[in-house]
Amino acid sequence: MQSTLDLGFFATDVSLEGKSAIVTGSSRGIGRAIAIELARQGTDVLINYNRNREAADEVQREIEGLGRKAAVVGADVSDLGQHQKLIDAALKAFGKIDILINNAGITRVADVLQESEADYDVVMNTNLKAPHFLTQRVANYMIAQNIRGCIIYTLSISDTLASDNRAAYCISKAGLEMDMKVYAGRLAEVGIKVNGVEVGVTDTDLARVRIPDYEEAAKKGYIFMFRTGTPQDVAHAVIAAMKIYDTGALIPASGGIMTRVLNLRMMTELEINQSKKDRAN
Repeated sequence: MQSTLDLGFFATDVSLEGKSAIVTGSSRGIGRAIAIELARQGTDVLINYNRNREAADEVQREIEGLGRKAAVVGADVSDLGQHQKLIDAALKAFGKIDILINNAGITRVADVLQESEADYDVVMNTNLKAPHFLTQRVANYMIAQNIRGCIIYTLSISDTLASDNRAAYCISKAGLEMDMKVYAGRLAEVGIKVNGVEVGVTDTDLARVRIPDYEEAAKKGYIFMFRTGTPQDVAHAVIAAMKIYDTGALIPASGGIMTRVLNLRMMTELEINQSKKDRAN
């Protein structure tokens, strides 16, 4: 007899058709691409913005043009008091919440020896504290409503690779990876999938200034990176993270940056040159 158990996002063939999602920080960049890709997959989307309402409205129009419902809510996720507003708006617009994408994030650039307490706090509050407590709130809603949902974290290669001029960002992302795993462990028993996407250098407002450094490193063979990532690349990874048969897992979206490489190009050149010398003699 075929089981009637609702496997939710742990089903073998996960469909996003008819689902509804909250995507934080989705008025531009990676969040925008995720919201639009979810709509392409058949999901209704709550678009969250902090300052740029016009950009959020544009995303809403694009999603509605794909035949899906969309709602726009302005909320600063670093303010925990605004989290319920996101949930209430999603429930009013769609009647349920199946998916949470913890995407909103910021950075501050400063030498770690000069970093201010204020900058540290604002990054940690937005990047780590906010998704921790928003996940808690949404997860409790899903449990109460018996929804076997899915929660995805936008993580970063900076959770592993340290940058001494973006200390708070790196620390927040490292903590966020553990946050994802903690929730994955706790929520597996109730059928809620929790995964993360490890994002590399991507052509967004947040990371664009760093692209030339990575391109130079790739040219010299220090990293494997054929091209810079796009927000759409990350969106595709998010869909994969939702459909994969796993929880507490990291889906890479870094273009090869995290692949370990032993650069022996200079040594090879020396050997070739030596061989030519030997033949000449």
